[in-house]
Amino acid sequence: MKPLRTQLQTKRLSLRRQIQNLGPWMEGTLVTTSRKCGKENCACHHQGPKHPVLFVTWKEAGKTISLYIPRPLEAEVKQWTENYKRLKELIRQTSAVQKQMVRLRE
Repeated sequence: MKPLRTQLQTKRLSLRRQIQNLGPWMEGTLVTTSRKCGKENCACHHQGPKHPVLFVTWKEAGKTISLYIPRPLEAEVKQWTENYKRLKELIRQTSAVQKQMVRLRE
C-alpha cells in the first residue's frame, strides 16, 4: 500500500484535473418566475397567464442581484451554474486533502 502522503498527492492531482476539465462556470442560483410581456394585445395583460422567465441571482455587497436569462441561453446558463456548484465542491475536497497533508507534519 502507498504511504498516506503519496495517496493524498494522487487525490489532489485528480481533483486538480477535474477542476481543469470542468468548463465554464457562473456563480448564482437559477430562479423561475413569471411576468407580463411587452405586447399589449397578449393575454398576460388581461388577467391571462403570465410568461415563465428565468433569472440567475447572487449577492453583491449584501444585496441580491438578478440577471434575466434570455430563452436561447437558458440551457447554457443552467450548465454554468451547475459547473459552479461542482467547482465549489471540488475546492472543498481539495482543501480537505491539503489539511490532511499538513496534519502529517512531514
